[in-house]
Parts: sequence; C-alpha cells; structure tokens
Amino acid sequence: MSTMTTLTEKDLAQPAVDIKLLSDDEKQELITAETASVNSGTTLGAASSASELSFTPTKSYHINTRGVSALRLPLPPKELVTTIHNFDGSIAYQSTRERPSSGNCVLTNAEGQQLIGTTYYFGPGKDPALTRLDVGGGKDNVIKTASRWTSRSQKFVLPDGRSFEWEYKREKGFGGKGKKGTALVLTMGKKRLAALIRNEETRTPGSKSCSAGNGGELVLGDEVGGKEGVGEELVIASCLLMLKKEIDRRRTVQFMMIAAAVSS
Repeated sequence: MSTMTTLTEKDLAQPAVDIKLLSDDEKQELITAETASVNSGTTLGAASSASELSFTPTKSYHINTRGVSALRLPLPPKELVTTIHNFDGSIAYQSTRERPSSGNCVLTNAEGQQLIGTTYYFGPGKDPALTRLDVGGGKDNVIKTASRWTSRSQKFVLPDGRSFEWEYKREKGFGGKGKKGTALVLTMGKKRLAALIRNEETRTPGSKSCSAGNGGELVLGDEVGGKEGVGEELVIASCLLMLKKEIDRRRTVQFMMIAAAVSS
C-alpha cells in the first residue's frame, strides 16, 4: 500500500478530471465509453477496403501515435509530437503539445506554418476549442465543441454555424469482406467526410487494438476541402482531439480503479 501511495504522490500526473466530483452516472458513462471506443476490433479492412466507407476516398494519411495501454499507471503520454505522414512516408503535418501535462497543441504543416491551435479541456463545463491560426486567429476563427464531456461522439461548430461530428460507427462493411468493424467516422449533416481506420495493418506500430488514442490510417473523402467544405487540416486537428479524449477517458478510469483499490 505504501508503494501505491508513493507512486500516486510523486510519479503520477493529476487526472484529467477530479474523480471525487463525478456522479455514479458519469463514472458509468466513462467506463462504458472508454471500453467501447478502444475495442474497435481487428477485423477492420486496410486501405484497400476504403471503397466500403460509404464515401469516395481521395486521399489518406497515417496518424503516428501509439496511444496508451490498459495495464499501466495513469500517466499522460510521453509523446509531445504527433506526426501525420503522407502515403510515401514523408511528414505532411505535425502536432506539438505544450508540455506532458497539457492537451493544448498546435498543428503545423510540413513547412512549419501554424495552422490550428487546440485549447483542450476534459471534464464538465470545460469544452475544448480549435482556433484557425493560418487566417489570423481571434474569436472569429474559433471552432467550438458542443457535446457531453463523457460522450464518445464530439460535435464541432464552425464560425458560420455549420457543424460536423466525429462518432464511433460499427457496421457491416467497415470490417472488410462483409465483416463488421468499428471506425471513427466524420460526418457533416448526412454526408460522411472521413474515417480513421485502425487495425493490424494500419494502426501505429507498437500499439494494440485495446490501446486508447492510438493512430492509424485517416481516409479523406471528396467532400473534404474546397470553399464550402471542411479543410483537411481541420479534419486532422479534430481527429487528434478525439484521440486525446480516448486517452483521458482511459486515464480517468485508471484513476478510479486505483482509488477504489486504495479505499478497499
């Protein structure tokens, strides 16, 4: 018991949210969401199955981040930089966090130009926000979020009032060859714009199907980009926010388990 106390006080970062303030319903929602989000299965098809995604794929990137495993202390991830690669392996984008204990980050392109800044919070009454830095930043270029903090889905509201949403979808076709699978899918209205595919062939090396926040192949549809569409940099930044939420749900549940063990 003394070892656990030492680790908690000296080595563990603070949880993403104060678990003492969580209601029983919120705790159950977190456990359910955390389990369902990362158990995406290993039957998802690779890039060759993109034709089954219910939209026309035009481009794909690989988000390179290992995420966090289930059997570990609830430490924040050590990686401060997440790279997003082109099909040929070259770096297309890079997301850099301020420090290990912070979820705030900036997305830059291959030339180092700042594109989108993320102000990240996890918990009740603290909604994350994205800011377009490539057009000057400021209140007029803020993309707000509007979802329950315990929810697996996340809605993003553009400055012009339009919105798009990331959700976890499990259905026939996502698994390839007629099999069911789960993917993180981006929609605007009834149109599917993109999907993050994570399986044995596409997920970041060193991660597993049970890893929270692990990367994979991000497939973009033909609705991404253009004057009226959602730019690919915004798709990438919002997808990274979803992965960060996966990690914080995992860490919060781990803190809950430690607290229960210490009090028993």
